[in-house]
Amino acid sequence: MEKILVIRYGTIGDTIFASAFYRELRHALPDARIDILADDISAGVMNNCPYINKIFYLDGKYRNIFAYLSLFRKYDTVYFLKNDSFFSLIAYFAGVKKRIGFDVRRNKFLTLTSAYNEDRHEIDCYLDLLRISGIPVKNDKTEVWLNRINDDKAKEIISCIANKKILIQAFSRFAQKNWLDEYWIELIRFLSNEIGAQIFFVGAEKDVKCYQNILDNITDNLEYPPINMCGKISIAETMSLVKNMDMLIGIDSGVIHMAAALDIPSILLHGPTSLVRWKPRSDKCVVLSRHFSCSPCCLQSGSTKYCKNKVSDCMEYLTPDMVINVLSDKFGLKSKKIA
Repeated sequence: MEKILVIRYGTIGDTIFASAFYRELRHALPDARIDILADDISAGVMNNCPYINKIFYLDGKYRNIFAYLSLFRKYDTVYFLKNDSFFSLIAYFAGVKKRIGFDVRRNKFLTLTSAYNEDRHEIDCYLDLLRISGIPVKNDKTEVWLNRINDDKAKEIISCIANKKILIQAFSRFAQKNWLDEYWIELIRFLSNEIGAQIFFVGAEKDVKCYQNILDNITDNLEYPPINMCGKISIAETMSLVKNMDMLIGIDSGVIHMAAALDIPSILLHGPTSLVRWKPRSDKCVVLSRHFSCSPCCLQSGSTKYCKNKVSDCMEYLTPDMVINVLSDKFGLKSKKIA
């Protein structure tokens, strides 16, 4: 039996992109042992994945070097979906026969490499690692995996809500991706008072104050005050909540990729990152983007361009009217105040 370890830790979006890799690997090697090395964030997405046998949790690096050496010695193959000089060296010193990853400086002593092309979608880059291994790729659709307990909790949260349910994800750890607070205020007023939608906020606990700041600056009453779930539900529970939404509106973030994987209609407010590299793979995602000569400007390896403005022009020029028009034209959500 072939024993395979896959290393992919970090962001929610990248972990969802990797879902196609795990599925295609399992379909090609149904009898293999496939384990992953992940952190709490990626494990939150992967906990119910049917294509893996076990999750090993990342627990520091150098202070646990001998534990990692012992772990890696158990495997015939290690795939590096995360570029990491430490773990690629561990695989080398552990004597792993097949060490497969991207041809970048952060990876050391790999036996098989694929180009890490920034003009190619991240999903396709991951799948290229299978192709160079001789493993066929038949499907590049992303997935997320839910369970009944989380689904039941999501249904309980929305159980008394009969109107449209729209989830908003407004904040990223990268400030350049964020939309303007005053734009969110205008859009929330429209969604609540004119469409009659129930809005949900999701994010980490640190985002609670950010959303509250938006609400504090809405001076008039909202017909349906938003429900703030930040810090109250896990990543897995958030995926189940997304499944029960009518729509998601958000910035470039992991939650927009949850919606894509679950075929939930969404509107992406896209700014400084590369659409070629990070666009959600979904026909139900409408992307609003304003291209400038400097686009894309950041969050890419080797980038020397960064927006000098406190608010990125590419986000400032995405106005609430643009979102409202898409809601009307693409999704049929028009103001109930129009006679």
